[in-house]
Amino acid sequence: MGSFFEAFLVALVGLSLGQLLDLGWGRFYTGEQIRGRLSRCSFCGAPSGIAALLPFVAPVIWDDGRCPNCAEPLTQRSIYLPAGSAVLFLISYWAFDGDLGASLLGGFFATLFFVLSLTDLETRLLPNRIVYSGIVLAILFCWGWPDTSIPEVFLGGLVGVLIAGLLLLISIPFGSGALGLGDVKMMVLMGFVLGFPAVVIGIVLGTLVAGVAAAFLLISGRAGRKDYIPHGPFLALGAIVALFWGPSLWPY
Repeated sequence: MGSFFEAFLVALVGLSLGQLLDLGWGRFYTGEQIRGRLSRCSFCGAPSGIAALLPFVAPVIWDDGRCPNCAEPLTQRSIYLPAGSAVLFLISYWAFDGDLGASLLGGFFATLFFVLSLTDLETRLLPNRIVYSGIVLAILFCWGWPDTSIPEVFLGGLVGVLIAGLLLLISIPFGSGALGLGDVKMMVLMGFVLGFPAVVIGIVLGTLVAGVAAAFLLISGRAGRKDYIPHGPFLALGAIVALFWGPSLWPY
């Protein structure tokens, strides 16, 4: 079942990954090069001292949590992305029974899905730079899963493509906004990360929760038929649940 030291190490890796992703946030969905100077402020890109680049430090050393160069406030994402990543890595460590390698792999992809949900909420985008890179990494590290074989991973990718294509066809009568190409590509990513049969659980769960949430928003009047309702966060939820507990949820 692992040890406290290993759990602490896994959480630290998650915290560091979340912080790194937050520092490079704007580069995921713009044409800006991934490589470049790290900056704490995503608005002006002003150089930051080493201390300001550490997790949770900038709100303390900046005046009222604002950039000293442009006075823009630090986004809340700069708090909950590193914290959420650390929590996901810890959950991964628990879900994979202390298997260090699988825990790190699971925590990484869970964080990737978490980041995609945040980009969808903030920018209405599921960036290709994240999705395509995730697919490549899922294929390269498919051998690292303890309970999912390499053929099951590739079968999961194929099933993800088929389900995404089917849902895209079904959504056509409901308008172009019913299911975006970003959602389709995210389902393919889910297939290569989760493998078969977990990909089915992830997509079905995410789609059902999205449908229930959309129905609630429409019935309650909090959203109209033409309002944007992101699917990414719900698919991410289904992906994370299936990643950690998929085998126990599959009835066969």
